[in-house]
Amino acid sequence: MDQKIDNDLKECNVKGDYVGGNRTKNFYISMYQESERKFVVTHNANIKSVSYFTGRETELQDLRQRIEEGRKSVLVSGMGGIGKTQICRKLFEDYYIGHSKGENGSFRHIGYIEYDGDMDRSLMKCLRYKEQDNPELNKEAAWKELEHLASGGKLLLFVDNVDKSAGADADLKRLNAIPGAVVLTSRRTSLGKEFGLLKIGFLSTEQCKKIYERIRYEDSGRKVPEEDVPDLEYVIDTLAAGHTITIEFLANLAKIKHWNVKRLRDELESKKFRLEYRDEEDKLVNIQESYETLYDLSSLNKAEQNILEAFSVFPYIPLAAETCNDWLLEDAGVSEDDDILMGLYQKGWLQFDIGQECFSLHPVFAIFIYDKWLPKAEKHRGLIESCKKWLEMQKSSSILECKQYIPFAENIVRKLEMKNNIEKAEFIETIACCFPTMISPKKAEEFYGMALEIYESICGEEHYNTLRCIYGLAESNEFQDASQDKAKKAKELYERCLHICKKVLGDEHPYTIKCYNSLAFLYNSSKEMQLNYFFKVYMYCLLKLGQDNFYTCVAYENIEKVYHRWNSEDNFEQWLEEQMKK
Repeated sequence: MDQKIDNDLKECNVKGDYVGGNRTKNFYISMYQESERKFVVTHNANIKSVSYFTGRETELQDLRQRIEEGRKSVLVSGMGGIGKTQICRKLFEDYYIGHSKGENGSFRHIGYIEYDGDMDRSLMKCLRYKEQDNPELNKEAAWKELEHLASGGKLLLFVDNVDKSAGADADLKRLNAIPGAVVLTSRRTSLGKEFGLLKIGFLSTEQCKKIYERIRYEDSGRKVPEEDVPDLEYVIDTLAAGHTITIEFLANLAKIKHWNVKRLRDELESKKFRLEYRDEEDKLVNIQESYETLYDLSSLNKAEQNILEAFSVFPYIPLAAETCNDWLLEDAGVSEDDDILMGLYQKGWLQFDIGQECFSLHPVFAIFIYDKWLPKAEKHRGLIESCKKWLEMQKSSSILECKQYIPFAENIVRKLEMKNNIEKAEFIETIACCFPTMISPKKAEEFYGMALEIYESICGEEHYNTLRCIYGLAESNEFQDASQDKAKKAKELYERCLHICKKVLGDEHPYTIKCYNSLAFLYNSSKEMQLNYFFKVYMYCLLKLGQDNFYTCVAYENIEKVYHRWNSEDNFEQWLEEQMKK
């Protein structure tokens, strides 16, 4: 067997069965046995609230009561940096600890999902479900597992940092349809009428003081001296406007600089630091200018700036420390021995999850840093290349592993200022290839289209890179929906690709055969075209791969079924033999 040809045909869709012009999809989903399921049904079982969780006992009790009473979907809403995530993490942790102690709680299963802009993808990345032999069925397998877990109403699922409405992400509505309890966090005050609102407000001054003391004195129990309390209250109420994450940052800043409260106040006032917000909107109005002061006070060097630039491009999803080192340190010009990531955590810029050994940058800081520096590709070439390599490596081993990096790759393309060159096109095409066309056809179409536009302008139409993207674009249109417009567009793109392949690569190149095969499925109203194209595919496989090869067998079955559809009484074997003699 020619292994190269065999590999080239793996994405060829030389597979059956053939039914009336559409490729059938095997919807048999294999699922876990009940004994294989755990109490925590997501991969991130080590979710923990911050050690200084305080002042949110009322909201925590309110949320607990709502879900215990059977409120199906609750939206925990509030401005960025105010503590929505910590409330949900604390409740998750409470249920987890109760279960480990043998307490019979209200829920048989709990899970925690970090939303990355797409509910399908977030679910597949975070939920524990049985990976299918056919990767194209993994999305449906994830939803079926979730629906099974929730079937008795005994599932509690947290979905953190939802930044889209139910209208923008239809699968949020699908999430609401499951019988279990769902808790979402968002800056939005509404995601749709399906989700009841629990609005989170500001902490009291006394609660903010406790947070400051726990961070500043590293949970030692030490208190701010009595004579410094007025200064601390002024910092909290007047300068930081009671904004939780800003107060956390100031506590870290004072700890690193070894400043007492009076020195902290003096430094902030000398730099004219003062946060302001609109009461009616709970929206900070001068965060850029104020955080510029914090940036100056923390004295970031160029390497630290480069690291934070990269994090400002990323989605708000924890990234493993090992991956951070591989992606970021080269561009920053440092090594692991410099421990730069942990240094940024100690300064208060990065968040660090000890249990999962992951780093992230809070969106409040990310927005400021991104707007301040507008990161450019020239300073992050190592990041782009490393992310591309990780996608290629993970895609070849496990589609589930690959999916967790797709949100980072998408954001790099959308937010990092990149020139339209071959490197950018190759990176975008790599992302497109990570979206199986039967699962995410719209995403595949979007990224193949972006890559194609660049390839055409640089390489021209008759280039291998170009035709590869034309084929991917055609396939993503074919599987997008059953509309005539999409089928027509798919057929036009396949024909365009076939024309280029025959002209540039010849009639017996694997890509030419892929086009014949794909078009054969779409020409379901033309006996002559279908039989001709399927016969070309069969003869190619037979001659190149041998009679017993998988692709040869499938090609044989396809042409046989098409033949009998048009010629139910005739002898297929006789017809095939006659064709092979021509």
